[in-house]
Amino acid sequence: MDKLAFPSTPPTALRLGPAPGLAAERHAARRPLASGGRALLLWLHDGGFTGGSLASARARAEMLAEAGADVIAIDYPLAPEHRFPAALAAAFEALKALAAKPAKLTGSAQTALFVAGEEAGGNLAAALALMARDQHAPALAGQLLISPMLDPQLGSASMREGECGGCECLYAKGWQAYLGGTTRADHPYAAPLNASRLGGLPDALVLGVAGHPLNDEARRYAAALRAHGGTARDLTLPAIAAAHVLAPVHDFLSQATGRALSIPA
Repeated sequence: MDKLAFPSTPPTALRLGPAPGLAAERHAARRPLASGGRALLLWLHDGGFTGGSLASARARAEMLAEAGADVIAIDYPLAPEHRFPAALAAAFEALKALAAKPAKLTGSAQTALFVAGEEAGGNLAAALALMARDQHAPALAGQLLISPMLDPQLGSASMREGECGGCECLYAKGWQAYLGGTTRADHPYAAPLNASRLGGLPDALVLGVAGHPLNDEARRYAAALRAHGGTARDLTLPAIAAAHVLAPVHDFLSQATGRALSIPA
């Protein structure tokens, strides 16, 4: 083990946001960042807007902690019982709670705040970045999106090649449950890929998987962020596994934290 690595500790439970708050778990960083700061990362699990839990998020959260993030995974409300924007509103309250006490959660005054998520959670993370920009707070250092669900039209080549997009597709079912129809699909917080204003957003690392139905829209979103003047790197990986993820995520967290805190990365 790296001599500079932090000690491994089990996740701890907490609640975030207005009482009673969202159930959450904190996974402490397992290694230092090259910048010398700390990255406090709000993690939003996958599950197509209708599934997923803290338990199912644990493996991903541990992997991100191994990459150097102090990870807070939250158990956001699920559709169809809670349609858009319920999950997003709850996640934003949790994000503001993290922004109010970052040093308490990481033990360092040099802490930068990130949003991150996978598939449906990636949608929520991208939307949180838009909300934080529009409301001028909290200040985010970066966004990490893994195979994000960003476009309810489901018309990409990778979606067709994956034989998804029809009424029985899990992504189509997830979008229907989340939006409850087509009238909300035009809202930029619901479908960030269709947003007309993508400038002024934090640095992004967008990870896709070769052959995954969501890979094309992940790459399109990164390209759109760059077209609006943003810093966005997209990578298509063989799989979302430690062997492929740790190095690029660690580098992203180190560099974005350094920029946000003006620490040489």
